[in-house]
Amino acid sequence: MMPNAIAQLALLLWPALAAVLYARLSALTATFITIIGGYLFLPVKVEFDLPLLPPLDQESIPVICAAIGCLVARGTGFIGIPVRGLERIIVIVLLLSPVATVMTNGEPYFDGEIFIRGLAIKDSLTAIAETYLMLLPFVLGLALVKTDEDLIKVFRLLVFFGLAYTPLVLYEARMSPQLHTMVYGFFPHSFAQQVRFGGFRPVVFVGHGLLLALFFTVPFLASAVLSRARQRITALPNVLVTLYLALILVVCKSVAAWLIGFIGFCSIMLMPQFLTRLLIRLICVTVIAYPLLCIMDLFPHQEFVEFAALFGEGRAQSLDFRFYHEERLLEHAREKILLGWGAWGRNRLSDSVTDGFWIIQLGCYGLIMFAGLFGLMSCSVFRALGIAGKSSENDRRALYTGAALVAALMMMNQLPNSSLYSWLWFLFGCIGGVSYNRVWVVGHRERQVPGTAPAGRSQQGALQL
Repeated sequence: MMPNAIAQLALLLWPALAAVLYARLSALTATFITIIGGYLFLPVKVEFDLPLLPPLDQESIPVICAAIGCLVARGTGFIGIPVRGLERIIVIVLLLSPVATVMTNGEPYFDGEIFIRGLAIKDSLTAIAETYLMLLPFVLGLALVKTDEDLIKVFRLLVFFGLAYTPLVLYEARMSPQLHTMVYGFFPHSFAQQVRFGGFRPVVFVGHGLLLALFFTVPFLASAVLSRARQRITALPNVLVTLYLALILVVCKSVAAWLIGFIGFCSIMLMPQFLTRLLIRLICVTVIAYPLLCIMDLFPHQEFVEFAALFGEGRAQSLDFRFYHEERLLEHAREKILLGWGAWGRNRLSDSVTDGFWIIQLGCYGLIMFAGLFGLMSCSVFRALGIAGKSSENDRRALYTGAALVAALMMMNQLPNSSLYSWLWFLFGCIGGVSYNRVWVVGHRERQVPGTAPAGRSQQGALQL
């Protein structure tokens, strides 16, 4: 089925909505609503395709609107790329690496069944634009979150959006995934993949039931983090909000999301914080080392398949299927391990299936892109851990330890899945923002970066939108 006029109209009107948001709200709140609202409500797989430019769609339009809004707004500190530090270096390297990839992939690719042309200079321009649009939400979050209260606001907004979205989730859990078809005229994925445990996985407007379930792990864990940090979420007791979001997560019917939510909740609420920080470091090291572990055959793939079988033979077959194709794609990627094969499907085999974000990026743009992208995520994780380790206030330690854990778990999820959309990049930037925007010195003191508010105080206020 083809998208209807409402789908295209929604994309065309989103810049106008963003303009109103930036005129009436703080830059942080307006950016959050523009990016996360676009992900949750705009149509999937509807785009305006312009020559030499990435498609203008559900992902790119909100990000471009947010970037323009922050450039126009005063006091955001956003200039298009990180202003200093390791993040600035990584972003610049990531923007330049596609050029090297194109230069080393001028020859056609033929695997015996499919023929793909060699890459040309114009492909490097498209690849740079796509990479920049992917990283732009991270840069926005990094610039906008300057204080503890800013980060708390982001977590509260995540919970509020999760709560506001739940009526749509419950409707589709009961009536089957049909809202995208009802509003935009078509269903964007395989309907059969949304059948789980004798019912349906809700999809709403995000394109797939797994993506919706993974989204809801974040508001659920955000509510747990705020509770552990003794921050009020709504007028209702925090425990009721957290329990309700846990129920919604169960309704989403995704084993992967259940496991992430369970591990995250137990770590936040039950484990000593020093053990949680140790777990976070272990997750980050494992994720970064994962390609090497696979190449050396040291990762326990079979054990994970056997564990998945506890949730049903179908889950075990699904995970084994991913590992099988991952192994074949990794063998292909090793032929051009440093800079990758480039775009247009050159990273794939004729009968392969790409699921994990890591293998997609490794195959397309090589180790440089993989290390840079996961390095940016790790920067945010370790910046949050740095604040948690240096803070003498228990509530502040809980806030940043929990934030680091959420980031680490989302980073870990990019191994089996590809769910790193604009809203998640924005969250990564937000989690690293407070540390990035001030300089820590010996004795648990801070030297304020020009243009930021004093520690623990928001320039806009904790509850001001």
